[in-house]
Amino acid sequence: MAQYENWQEYWDNFLLNRYGKEEVKSEDDLYFQVARTVNRKPVAKEVFDAIIDGIIQDLALSQEDVLVDFCCGNGLFTYELKDQVKQIIGIDFSQSIIDTANKFRPAANITYCLGGVVEYMRSFAATWPGIRPNKYLMNDSLAYFSAADLENVLSAIIGISGDFRFLVRGVPNDELKWNYYNTPDRKEFYANLIAKGDLTNDGLGTWWQPDDIREVCMKLNLQCIIRNQELPVSDYRMDIIISK
Repeated sequence: MAQYENWQEYWDNFLLNRYGKEEVKSEDDLYFQVARTVNRKPVAKEVFDAIIDGIIQDLALSQEDVLVDFCCGNGLFTYELKDQVKQIIGIDFSQSIIDTANKFRPAANITYCLGGVVEYMRSFAATWPGIRPNKYLMNDSLAYFSAADLENVLSAIIGISGDFRFLVRGVPNDELKWNYYNTPDRKEFYANLIAKGDLTNDGLGTWWQPDDIREVCMKLNLQCIIRNQELPVSDYRMDIIISK
């Protein structure tokens, strides 16, 4: 897939460029649109369910919670959390993906919002007067942000929520990248990406060092717990729980 100047363009056109589909028409297409696949097939149900169960446990979700789902995509995972919380606000910067969420994964207590995460959080209080979320989720998306972005988002959360719990799931761990590039062909592919400066990393995004996340949290006086994922979910990604 060609290199893009920004991730919005990448995801706006992902379904078409990768699968030749102009719009979502089936359940499988929902997985294709947001790259929740293994070998170009939707992730297995047991893996999907394990991810949902992990989110519920790590965020300690309850019926009184207001959850903000950053990079919510087409609501594939967001929708599965609707019965666990009072309200969900999903944010994504792709109009076509948000349109899909509203069409295929609507719920009375979910609002899907169009916008970039950093910019949206800066104006959150004005957009949602009186709403104080206490739980936050970013699922498989931190790879598309910088350390400065993470700091800006966390700073906004601190100003809005006071006490909070933020689960950042599925971050590519640079210390585990050879579990992913685990064959000569894959290693050569990765080397070629680096050589040509393809910052999209074929859609995977940035490999993060755990210490870079710790540094941001320490700067803001936040606690963080970092845990590597395990198969069958992943052996090259990490989950981070950040709290006040």
